Amino acid sequence: MRILAISSQVAWGPVGLTAAVPALQADGHEVVAIPTVTLSNHPGHGKPAGFRTDPTDMANIIDTLREMGVLANCGAILTGYFTSVEQVDQAARAILAVPEAFVLVDPVIGDNGALYVPGEVAEAVRELLLPLASCITPNAFELGWLAGHQVTGETSAIEAAHQLPAPEVLATSVPAGDDKLATLAVSDGPVERHMATRRAEVPHGTGDFLAGLYLAARLKSPPATALRSSMAVLERAMDRSIGTAVLDVAGTLHGA
Repeated sequence: MRILAISSQVAWGPVGLTAAVPALQADGHEVVAIPTVTLSNHPGHGKPAGFRTDPTDMANIIDTLREMGVLANCGAILTGYFTSVEQVDQAARAILAVPEAFVLVDPVIGDNGALYVPGEVAEAVRELLLPLASCITPNAFELGWLAGHQVTGETSAIEAAHQLPAPEVLATSVPAGDDKLATLAVSDGPVERHMATRRAEVPHGTGDFLAGLYLAARLKSPPATALRSSMAVLERAMDRSIGTAVLDVAGTLHGA
């Protein structure tokens, strides 16, 4: 399947597209990737060099892909990190051009109790992209911010997920007590959950990697199966990467 992916791009260290795209390609998908920002590295590794994609350039890329017939053949769309409201608007425009696509919105807006994008960007993601999503994959903080109330555990996470407009929510990093974190697949059916031990010193990029893994799995499986298979791969990646600088995406996917 051809998949359109719109998010950040780094030269070193798998985050954003650099983490999500390999997960999709490993499952046999063709990925059409549009970076919202191109950086040398994740800011967690030091001040990066790079540049943001101008919304006008982004619009021109989307228009050209549409004119070439590339967008029309996309069976799925993944969105992640944005630097401006105008970029979010362009992503929404691309989604509307492919109404039959399965749309996974990873709302990369914050963590650890705070937004790390401007408030107007987070609001644009909530107002423009969430209503177009087939599935949303927020962490616990993002879920609470999007729903308008704090997520402190599984019960509040499930309540918040049902308040979002998408038919399916994959809520990650939900506190579950005893140093455990839950990942919850919430839809109109029974809630599916995966429990994991909280790990220290895990590199950046786990959320981006999971978004790619889950989308690839979800395109061929129901939520329960997709949750189990994607989390199994993510846990292998985290175990391989504890105490290292970058998430071992390639080694995990290819068994190195």
